[in-house]
Amino acid sequence: MKLSIIIVSYNTKDILDECLASIYDSQINDPFEIIVVDNCSKDGTIEMIEGKYPQVILIKNKTNNLFAIANNQGAKVAKGKYLLLLNSDTIVYEDNLQKMIDYFDTLDEQVICIGPKILNKDKSIQSSGFPNSGILERITMCFNLYKFLPPWLLPMGAPCRVNKPRQVGWVSGACMMMRRDKYLLIGGLNENIEFYGEEPEFGYRSNKFGYKTMYYPYAEIIHLGGVSTKKEKESYTQEQFAEIQETRLRRYFLLQRETVGAKKAIWMSRVVLGAAYLKKMLSSKKEYFREAIEWEKKVICYLEEKSNEKTVTH
Repeated sequence: MKLSIIIVSYNTKDILDECLASIYDSQINDPFEIIVVDNCSKDGTIEMIEGKYPQVILIKNKTNNLFAIANNQGAKVAKGKYLLLLNSDTIVYEDNLQKMIDYFDTLDEQVICIGPKILNKDKSIQSSGFPNSGILERITMCFNLYKFLPPWLLPMGAPCRVNKPRQVGWVSGACMMMRRDKYLLIGGLNENIEFYGEEPEFGYRSNKFGYKTMYYPYAEIIHLGGVSTKKEKESYTQEQFAEIQETRLRRYFLLQRETVGAKKAIWMSRVVLGAAYLKKMLSSKKEYFREAIEWEKKVICYLEEKSNEKTVTH
């Protein structure tokens, strides 16, 4: 078995159906298997898979195990040389997955993960790899230095004007191809991460182990989630919006705790805050940057509080 495709599903029956159909309609020459880990869906997902795709290996969880645990479950039963962690809201087409396999076959064992060019539904670019967390990386991104500095002056993983394979800090979790043995060796995705942050933490941790992540622009997949309609904040009650913000802050803190630590994250947020103040002065979008400034202040306060709690505890 060359490739094990792992898809985590939670109440996404229709888009999962579209995703699975696109995989089987695509051009994959090497032997592959599909493993769907369902997190206790209530929308008929299980019945759809069993009725239309009996060849799919189906893991039925009795609770919602979220992204990291579910992917690790799939990895433990996978037989492929490579794992592909694929979102249920993606569309595969032509021979793009085969291109990823063929490219991975040319790389040395130090490369643990590759990611393709992630496209929106209209084929515009949604993601092309990211740098790991750091002060220099945050300055580069916040002040758009990657737009005019030569690639050799940019920190690893920063956006680059040259459309060619390059080493990055991490790639989008919508489509990540891994070496199965290395993935299991370093513990898979971090199950301490609550949600949104599993892939940057994996990239950061695997780099600490001496492994590389590569962005491969000659393969593409469509990620519908990147353009999904989000509920406007005005439609939430004040209590609901406050709860959403608290959840976002908690998840961000969990990610920073597992990577750079709260103190370094505070300095990175100060860089973002400084950039927001500068852009507010120069931009006509005053309200947008005013909200960005208020949010970043909340992030800094939250990180400082959590950092102080840890100090008191110890």
